[in-house]
Amino acid sequence: PWSGRFSEATDAFVESFTASVGFDKRLYHHDIRGSIAHANMLSRIGVLTES
Repeated sequence: PWSGRFSEATDAFVESFTASVGFDKRLYHHDIRGSIAHANMLSRIGVLTES
């Protein structure tokens, strides 16, 4: 549990959802670069604008 801060155990869904945090830390910069590239492409074809 949470060292006495909470009376109930962590939900199993939360445990499974956060299990990949260590792996995600290694990938976040690639995800951000991909998102920026995608936004740039959408801007070039007129889907996204400055406003």
